[in-house]
Amino acid sequence: MNLSAIAIRRPVFTVMCAVALLVMGLVGLKRLGTDLFPDVSFPVVVVNVPYPGASPREVETLVVRPLEDAVVSLNGIDRIKTYSRESLGTVVILFKLGVNITEAAAEVRDRVAQTRYKLPADTKEPSLSRLDVSAAPVLIYTLRGQRPLAELRKLADDVLKPQLEQVEGVAAVQIKGGASREIQVDLDRARLDALGIDPGVVTARLRAANLTVPAGRFDEGLREISVRTVGELPDVEAVRDMVIANARDGSAVRLRDIASVVDGFEELRTRIRANGQDAVSFEVQKQSGRNSVAVADALKARLAQIQPQLPADVKPELIFDQSVFIRENAHEVEVAIVFGGAMAILVILLFMLDLRSTLISAVALPTSVIGTFFVMYALGYTLNMMTLLGLSLAIGLLIDDAVVVRENIFKHLERGEDPFTAALEGTKEIALSVLATTLTIVAVFAPVAFMEGIVGQFFRQFGITVSASVLISLVVAFTLDPMLSSRFSKTVEHGKSSWFDPLKRPFETFFAALDRTYAALLHWSVRHKLAVAGFAFSSLVLMSWVAGLMGSEFVNAEDRGQFVVEAEMPAGTSLDTTSRISLQAEEAFLKNPHVRVVFATIGPNGETNKVSWRVVTSNKSNRPGIPLASLKDSA
Repeated sequence: MNLSAIAIRRPVFTVMCAVALLVMGLVGLKRLGTDLFPDVSFPVVVVNVPYPGASPREVETLVVRPLEDAVVSLNGIDRIKTYSRESLGTVVILFKLGVNITEAAAEVRDRVAQTRYKLPADTKEPSLSRLDVSAAPVLIYTLRGQRPLAELRKLADDVLKPQLEQVEGVAAVQIKGGASREIQVDLDRARLDALGIDPGVVTARLRAANLTVPAGRFDEGLREISVRTVGELPDVEAVRDMVIANARDGSAVRLRDIASVVDGFEELRTRIRANGQDAVSFEVQKQSGRNSVAVADALKARLAQIQPQLPADVKPELIFDQSVFIRENAHEVEVAIVFGGAMAILVILLFMLDLRSTLISAVALPTSVIGTFFVMYALGYTLNMMTLLGLSLAIGLLIDDAVVVRENIFKHLERGEDPFTAALEGTKEIALSVLATTLTIVAVFAPVAFMEGIVGQFFRQFGITVSASVLISLVVAFTLDPMLSSRFSKTVEHGKSSWFDPLKRPFETFFAALDRTYAALLHWSVRHKLAVAGFAFSSLVLMSWVAGLMGSEFVNAEDRGQFVVEAEMPAGTSLDTTSRISLQAEEAFLKNPHVRVVFATIGPNGETNKVSWRVVTSNKSNRPGIPLASLKDSA
């Protein structure tokens, strides 16, 4: 084959190409991110429309139905789900698999904009979002200290959030718990009636007074100065002293005369507790497609820089870190890849019983794996469960081509040919067979990369990784291995003893017995064709029955040392009642010696009758014989 001849006759060129492949692979590996799964987008679009103060029936009639009628005629819709809650309407549009979610989201946005005029004037601007797996929090912290929750919330809003959202890869930092400052104005109805002032006038006056607007510009010599009218109210006293109207006798009516103005806090709709103690939390969400581990590391570094800006008694405490689990999974698969590669080389040594052949064949393994890293980097992949699974599966395939080529070259060396001729003729003789074998593997795994739907998005990187690695191993088997064989091999001299012979003799005896056993079994199989066919058919039927007993899941169950429990109280349950019931459950969780943290979100999304507990347990290695499922059941 011309490629092998060039590699054999140009050893420096061949070595430099291999080194270049290794260098590019190592550079790609250094820049590869680490994530749990590939970046997957589900064809789901969610539209939320806040309608403050409206009942669920009003939300359904005035908000949800018009939106549902507007989007129902879009192409590619599988089904539509709607949720009408107090002060909030939600429309979930599920598209068929294979629909371009970017175009679908744009069409939904256009339809919602066209329907905006039909919605009540009091509704806030609709928000549209795509269902994103990566929208789950990467990190969850609580902010604790010997201070009121309102002060902790202010520190989180004013100090932490602005700086953490500047970290590259961070999409949003959500602050939960505590209370935000609110100026509360309680009107006195009797005073309003006595003075003949409408409450709407007070509202309009408050809005107009607390407003800053541009007022043009003027020229001052060589400079142009912008002018703005500042109408912001600086403090509570300014709010109380604001003139609302004039009484019948011409005196000014101030807000303090008709209302009580209190510098308080907004109504609590969500509470956060960590191990039974009230707290303020902040959740970090990464941008879609960004590396989870890199984002987590960058945010932890920035948080360490921010710590001196916080009071000495205030400290963020880590509750949940997704990057830890990702690192553990990636490490376990990496160890499996290295161990599998070492075992493959050991098997080659045991069966070939030739150290030169083993080392020459083993070169294909690291070269192919490291070269695959560059392909992954060029395609924008990450080290995730699917790409690492592809590499671990391919470990046994990557060395096959090199073994076949080296074995055929060794056969020519045993015939007395010189290394150069043996490498050239041996590779040429077996080239088409090796090419057919490799392309067969590619024909099996490459179509996996082009499957449609959610499964296709998960397995695309898997199929490409396996296909790229075996193709690189094919090139290595046709170039580097023949070149090394032509330079470092020796013609076999029959009858010449070696110090390695005593070590090889037991293996040769075992292989000879294995050959005899296989020959006997093969003779028997040829003579009893019906028995062999019956055994094969019975095995097929039996395995089909066994396969039916197995369950099926999209993702296998994992023990991450944590689980989430959600509960819903009867509709209309107040936040205090839900909080009291939740506290009992939290205390029950904490009685289990394997439970480390109970992070409770009471009233998620402002729904006061719901509660969610994130329970963090000890590592599974520290609770032998106690699976996570049993902790859930006991909870």
